[in-house]
Amino acid sequence: MGRSSFREMQLTAQGQEDLADGEALLAISRFSLTANNVTYAMFGDGMKYWNFFPASSASLGRVPVWGFAEVVASKAEGVAVGTRVYGYLPMANTLKVEPVKANAAGFRDGAAHRQEMAAAYNHYSVVQPHDSETEGRVALLKPLFMTGFLLDDWIADERHWDSAYVISSSASSKTALSMNACLKRRGGVKLIGLTSARSKAFVEATGYYDLVVTYDQLADLPLEASVYVDFAGDPAVTAGVHNRLADLLKQSIIVGGAHWDAERTAAPVALPGPKPQFFFAPAHMARLSAAWGGAEFNRAVDAAFDRFAHESRAWLDVVEAEGFEAAQSAWKRLLDNEVSAKEGLVIVL
Repeated sequence: MGRSSFREMQLTAQGQEDLADGEALLAISRFSLTANNVTYAMFGDGMKYWNFFPASSASLGRVPVWGFAEVVASKAEGVAVGTRVYGYLPMANTLKVEPVKANAAGFRDGAAHRQEMAAAYNHYSVVQPHDSETEGRVALLKPLFMTGFLLDDWIADERHWDSAYVISSSASSKTALSMNACLKRRGGVKLIGLTSARSKAFVEATGYYDLVVTYDQLADLPLEASVYVDFAGDPAVTAGVHNRLADLLKQSIIVGGAHWDAERTAAPVALPGPKPQFFFAPAHMARLSAAWGGAEFNRAVDAAFDRFAHESRAWLDVVEAEGFEAAQSAWKRLLDNEVSAKEGLVIVL
């Protein structure tokens, strides 16, 4: 797709070279499409998301997705044909990888062009085959849940903020729901979700928020010490929250860009309260994994995710479509805000 115009999409045939020693070929079978992928495109240059899977032209980009693939050819030690993996993939039929540190749990892609990016995106986990609904739910929720899990831990760690509320924009987004599910279980702070009038009933029905406020009601936000977590990336919403709370806002955290088409000024506008800070999940994952130990970190994430995935059956439907034309249609629906919060889009190849 166009790196500066996300609506310009094209299908291209890409020849597959023979494998060299140390390489393996993955056949991609299933991936999710969510607002998170729009965020990857929005921050594609600044955060180097375009660099993971280079396109044939500098003006084009391949948006990364999360999903499942199978090893169909391998000259890599420890990576057998037939192995099923979950990880970071391009919207494509296949992906050539250079597995390193392969073991029973998975491997890392050691391709040179990927090494300057966060290691979390380069790991492929070996998985057992599951039914399509389960795999779809994992593809939809697990990468977003990881960010929510990390935000929950970070906010809990920063208790010196002494805030009564955590406020989330784009409260219906899967990342916001993930964070608030974790915060709700932890307790100790009240949770406010900001959303559109169209999504208000859905957000309330999840049960994760103590209060749900629509974007046209920001003047009604409680005047209490608060932390703002921005999943929308909408300057008007951020300005509304900052102007309402000013110095009562103890921290302003930028996470995503669900409102990808929101009007943006060329120069940042000075706002009352703290300067918004970007939250980069892979850096916090590396910190937490080092502090807890990798095995304990993975156990904690898996246990929390299993609970969340089970809960999600009450509010998220896995909706599958087949092929790249369906992927193009799904992408345009995301850009046009035509995908309901209850609908989880999964593409099957």
